[in-house]
Amino acid sequence: MNSITQKNANRLALGIIEKYKCSYDKALEILASLQLNLICGQEISKSMPLQAALLTAVNCGKRAFLGGVNIQLAENTPCLLLWPKQLYLNDILKELGASIGCLPENCFSITFGMPAIGEDSVQVVCNSWQGGIVPSGENIKLSENSDLPLGGIAAGALGVATAFFKMSTVDITSGDSPVGISLWNPGAKWNLIDGDGPKIKFLPEKFWLLGLGHLGQAYLWCIGLLPYPRTSKAKILLQDYDRIEEANWSAGVLCDGSNVNEYKTRVCSEWLEDRSFTTTITERKFDSKTKRDGEEPFIALCGFDSAASRTLLNNDDFDLIVEAGLGSKLMTFDDMSIHTFPTSLKTPQELWGDAEPQEEVLNKTVLEKFKDLEDGDCGIIPLSIASKAISSSFVGVFAASIVIAELVRGLNGGEKYDKISVQLRNMDMLFSKPSPRPYLTELSRNGFVELSD
Repeated sequence: MNSITQKNANRLALGIIEKYKCSYDKALEILASLQLNLICGQEISKSMPLQAALLTAVNCGKRAFLGGVNIQLAENTPCLLLWPKQLYLNDILKELGASIGCLPENCFSITFGMPAIGEDSVQVVCNSWQGGIVPSGENIKLSENSDLPLGGIAAGALGVATAFFKMSTVDITSGDSPVGISLWNPGAKWNLIDGDGPKIKFLPEKFWLLGLGHLGQAYLWCIGLLPYPRTSKAKILLQDYDRIEEANWSAGVLCDGSNVNEYKTRVCSEWLEDRSFTTTITERKFDSKTKRDGEEPFIALCGFDSAASRTLLNNDDFDLIVEAGLGSKLMTFDDMSIHTFPTSLKTPQELWGDAEPQEEVLNKTVLEKFKDLEDGDCGIIPLSIASKAISSSFVGVFAASIVIAELVRGLNGGEKYDKISVQLRNMDMLFSKPSPRPYLTELSRNGFVELSD
């Protein structure tokens, strides 16, 4: 255990330690015992949202179910999403690390385009704006609106979350009833007609990404699956000064083991450039001296994990800032709150100006299990590990689907929201607050890409 540090400790394993009061090695053993089966019906060959749900489930699932993700899918299923150098969904799934073919028994199953198949199984249902999961024996039919992947991304992340909560016993009731979200109308019942949105005509032309960790990479996963024409040359400014660590793998959906020690900006830039985006990188810390200039993006997406960093957000330079914050302990790591600024509620300084000192958020259970680590720095390694948030990619990607939907909704005539908050294991308690200030020029001045009919 002496080789474990804050730079390589699996962030989801910290949650298993807190749940079972076990050692780190035992926590990894529990994660390695978890496998996930993904079973696809014929409908997936003609639905962009379903395909986005499947790719999201694989990318998130492999980081939580360390025993592997197994897929049953017809051969040569054409890919409807923009993915470089691949024509078939099967090849993309292998590229992401899934096993296609034989399904092991006694695994939780998520089905796509077909009903759930037993007690430990849920069906993903989704369209452009709506996404959710349905247990066996239930039947929910959504509209066939399928020009946008965001509903599928949300549903895929929710499906993996449901499976993980159930199989890890974090929440044994997970998946017992239908749950989901409308990204067009978060205040509506997710599976009814008023939760559906229009066919989209416009996508944002430019983004400024503040932070490329857990949330920042999740934002880019959503943006990269949007149906941009390959000739659009949408522009993304990437700002982060950190390098990728082994510990980032469990939550960061654009990194893998081969990226350790590479700058996050460069890994993310390569991923985006492969998808025909134009990127600019800045490898310096965001601070009070960071200013937007000239034709740089007027819209910023914030993925900071520090409340203190969020207090620096203001609208002196940006027309619109959308940010997400996540919980950190076992009972809260799937909590998320999304804010837009300027807002009618509070300023960033009012929301986070009294952030708790670092020592007050130490995970005492994790600290106890790492106290026998020997180092020459008076216990600094156990303290560093215990201060890290429990994090998982399925939480970040679900939050990201809400953040990106905020922009796409606003650009296509939808409502602005000051705040949306939800916990994945308690979706029925979703809270949304529409803004009394509708979108005016915030999105149009940033530029837009018009989609062909």
